[in-house]
Amino acid sequence: MRRRTYLKATGTALLGLAAAGTAAADSDERRGVYRPGGPWPGSEQAYNLDAFHTNEELAAELRRIDRRSDRISLQEIGESAGLGEPIWEVTVGDGDTSVHLINQIHGDEPIGTEVTLELIRDLALGNSGRVETLLDGLSFTIVPRVNPDGAMFEYDVDDDGSAEWIGRRTNTQAWRPGDSKYEPYYHYAVPDDAPPGYDMNRDFNVALDADAIGSQDGTWTDGRYYDVEYEGYTLRSSGLMLAPEVRAVAASALRAAPDYAITHHHQGRYLYPDSGDGNRPPKQTIMSVMPAYGPVYRERSPFDDPEAPVEDVVDPFIDAETSERSLQLNVLVERALGERGESVFDSVTRYGYYPLWGSYLDTVCPRTGAAGLLYEVTGQTDDRGQQGFGQMVQATKEGFAATFEAMADGSIADVNAEEYWDIPLTGDPLSNPHGVDVPTR
Repeated sequence: MRRRTYLKATGTALLGLAAAGTAAADSDERRGVYRPGGPWPGSEQAYNLDAFHTNEELAAELRRIDRRSDRISLQEIGESAGLGEPIWEVTVGDGDTSVHLINQIHGDEPIGTEVTLELIRDLALGNSGRVETLLDGLSFTIVPRVNPDGAMFEYDVDDDGSAEWIGRRTNTQAWRPGDSKYEPYYHYAVPDDAPPGYDMNRDFNVALDADAIGSQDGTWTDGRYYDVEYEGYTLRSSGLMLAPEVRAVAASALRAAPDYAITHHHQGRYLYPDSGDGNRPPKQTIMSVMPAYGPVYRERSPFDDPEAPVEDVVDPFIDAETSERSLQLNVLVERALGERGESVFDSVTRYGYYPLWGSYLDTVCPRTGAAGLLYEVTGQTDDRGQQGFGQMVQATKEGFAATFEAMADGSIADVNAEEYWDIPLTGDPLSNPHGVDVPTR
């Protein structure tokens, strides 16, 4: 059975900042009403995204920061396929260590965008010693929001004739027969009666160049999956770089030539393993982390099958040193949140790794030599709204702060990568009472 089949979807502030504020007003005219109800919105109609920036608000804030600071460079590196919204890139810092950070490649996963906007603001305008350390040690290339169309997706969830802003995983780009030999597996409609779009974290290709795909040694399997023969390996279910947003991000990554590649996501709801003691219920996982690593750790992989090709288990192009740096990133995040003591934040798990050959991490890392880290905070907007906003923001801030500071001051070299394997794997999933299966990564 192919692991690439998708599940259809029916503390201390970072750099001294306070908790994230809300976006601009006028929300009543464009957003639904939120009604609380346990760990899920109180009904399948109960969504509210007031806390998140619209595309217009994000662009206005980035331009405002750019006007006030001579530290950053703000440029439009592409446009979204559906709305024609800008794909923004921010570069800041003069350090020797390059960091490429992307957010919200899935439109219903916005927390990274909100925290990154605060990071950009602080790096552009802050004067603390911590900011100076980051600017001197690191060079950031940041794409705050990869998927503007998915971020602003609206759908009439309650059949009242008016669409609510809920966001969705995919973009809104149609597939046409001239785009590729077959419609790829990651082009689908969600909800079922909505226009289809691409899951853009399946659309990357190891070439990182759309023009080079036509000359690849590629074959189609089952009329849906594009497999590439590359340097002696079969990279199954590779992407075709059909989305302009993906092409823009790939070009950004190649320009940055990063030492570290980081992508921020959301996941479904999971229980933290062995956290219930009979007197109280188990905790939910606040965040899962995942590195990209190579053959040096194959035998430690939770998905290792001795008879499987290496490229189905680990990334064969990532060497031992880069693999170790990837694990160190993950340890830093778990350690930072665990140091908050017995709390909701002391619940980081590791998301079991295997390559997705159409993903950002598994194409950018081998092509650039970057160590990789994927964040997965808990809950997408189209099944959770903004519920838990503060916790997700704080968890992301803590993770960002720990990793960036350790990269900048060099202390990441002292982190014991073996501690990664002590982080528990993601536990049992919690079911959405509204019947929504949530894809991840």
